[in-house]
Amino acid sequence: MIDRRCALFALGTLLILVLGVNVYFIRTIVESSSQKIYSKNLPVSVSKSRQDISTSSRPIERDSQLQLRPIAKDMGEKIREQIRTLPSKYFKQNTSYSLVLERLLAELRIMPNVREDIWNIPNNNWPDAHQLIPPAAPELGTILEILRRSKVIRADNAPLGTQLKLMLNLENGVRALFKPQWYSRDTVLHGPVYFGKDRHNAEVVAFHLSSLLALRRVPLVVARKRTLKSLSETKLVTRSGGCTVTVDLKEIRDRATPALYTTMYQEGNDTCLYGVCHYCSPADPVCGVGDILEGALIFWLPRYLRLVKHRHPWQRTYKRNKFATWEIDEAYCDKSSSRLLDLIDTAIFDFLIDNGDRHHYELAQNNFHNPAVLLIDNGKSLGNPDVDHLDILAPLYQCCMIHKTTWDRLRLFSGGSLSVALGKLVAHEAEISQVSPLITEAHLSAMDRRLLTVYAIVENCLSEKKYASNVILDHR
Repeated sequence: MIDRRCALFALGTLLILVLGVNVYFIRTIVESSSQKIYSKNLPVSVSKSRQDISTSSRPIERDSQLQLRPIAKDMGEKIREQIRTLPSKYFKQNTSYSLVLERLLAELRIMPNVREDIWNIPNNNWPDAHQLIPPAAPELGTILEILRRSKVIRADNAPLGTQLKLMLNLENGVRALFKPQWYSRDTVLHGPVYFGKDRHNAEVVAFHLSSLLALRRVPLVVARKRTLKSLSETKLVTRSGGCTVTVDLKEIRDRATPALYTTMYQEGNDTCLYGVCHYCSPADPVCGVGDILEGALIFWLPRYLRLVKHRHPWQRTYKRNKFATWEIDEAYCDKSSSRLLDLIDTAIFDFLIDNGDRHHYELAQNNFHNPAVLLIDNGKSLGNPDVDHLDILAPLYQCCMIHKTTWDRLRLFSGGSLSVALGKLVAHEAEISQVSPLITEAHLSAMDRRLLTVYAIVENCLSEKKYASNVILDHR
């Protein structure tokens, strides 16, 4: 009798389980069908105007959006066709660029007599709401030279970012960030646009490109070689009317904080360090060639400038299987933003140097009215000269707006003038700092090619009359 009851109980339990599973699958099928019907009635592009920046880069699951393609792919096909039909003026060299180049080269000359209070100029007189360096800066070359040869008073790990950087206190109360060299100049980085470590030479190139484009929002940067092994003295070497300095480890090791000092060691004849940061590890050090380590020295902005970081509306998800909203929404552009035109300037600047890692941007909030977007941290540039990441230009081709002054300056460098002018500015820096050429011909040629893409996008906006007439004008 007991066995019979147990059998009936087991059979009943099994029946209930089967019914439950059937109900679950039926409900799933019904909900899936309803969702598909609902999705068919939705437009592909949903207007996001006035969307809050904090949600603008919300990731979109690739699996649930198979019917949508990243807008950059469709735009790429259109731009390639537009480039083939560009007016000839964009392929002819505009000789007027030489006037800008001559003025910038004159600024880089080193004055023989240096004022004792010269650091008051970049600290107090230069920064304002629109730029870190004014349009005319005759003391620029002298200040850069002092930055190259100033002695180190204190060295520490930089308290920001995810990669190895040093915070150096220099003479005269100056602070500077030192980014070391990880790659040779001709190393090509394959992978996502944000792949790899920072390129120190990209910081120097970005500084001079910002001057050419009249977007002087990049902090002062120089190339500098440092000896990483203790020697007896600092050496000054005169060259081309200026001087450069090799600084021994006595300046670093004797003035290093304990946290930095413990990460420095010898590997054969080479001196290495790995520092303290999110990705820093003894297994991944940076080593000099012998005692010499090259890097970029970036002037730390004055203390009174209160920088506020904002999330970039066109931020990437940094995940291969997810799209951000801006990558699939054709109506994403928010034309009500007071900073939109600055972000478009930034996008053009980043596209030329292939910087796809500007996930945030900084503003100087010092009672400035409508401060400009600063171009800080350009190390993830110059990765692959053979690839153009069109999605960096999404703010331009989605919004079809551009400062007239920016457009006029871009047209000044048509026909290969951009690579010629930038090449000469960067060559001047390499000579003064006694380093090898800071940019390859392949990267310079890539910038000329990318500039044609910018021309094509603007021409496309003009032809489709998608521009704001009070911002960009048809000069044809």
